[in-house]
This record gives sequence, structure tokens and C-alpha cells, in this order.
Amino acid sequence: MLTIHDLQVHFDVAGDDDAATFSRLFAEHIGRWSQTRDMDQARRRQMERERSLGDQEAAAGEVAW
Repeated sequence: MLTIHDLQVHFDVAGDDDAATFSRLFAEHIGRWSQTRDMDQARRRQMERERSLGDQEAAAGEVAW
């Protein structure tokens, strides 16, 4: 698990409202980060389920190849 303790973001924007630009870019990138994290968590859960199925078969005396 990754924990961010300090995040600093600096933009050098000409002609735009800095707060609006930051909000737009932050929302875009945090959305991508969140989607990637969710996919990673789903993949990890799927791997755990598959691993536990293999453990059940081995416990029943079956050989899992």
C-alpha cells in the first residue's frame, strides 16, 4: 500500500485561472490514478480467489496442474 504524506503541485500557467487549471488537471490525473488503483485491487482479489481454489483442490487430494 502506498501512502502519500506530502503532495506539492506547481503549475506555471499563462492566461488561465490557476485554480481552475489546477482543478481540471488534478481531477483528470486523480481519476486515472484511482482507476488504476481500483483495477490493481480487483486483480489482486481475483488472484487471491484463484489461489484459494488451488489450495482447496490440494487439500482434497487432487493434483492441480
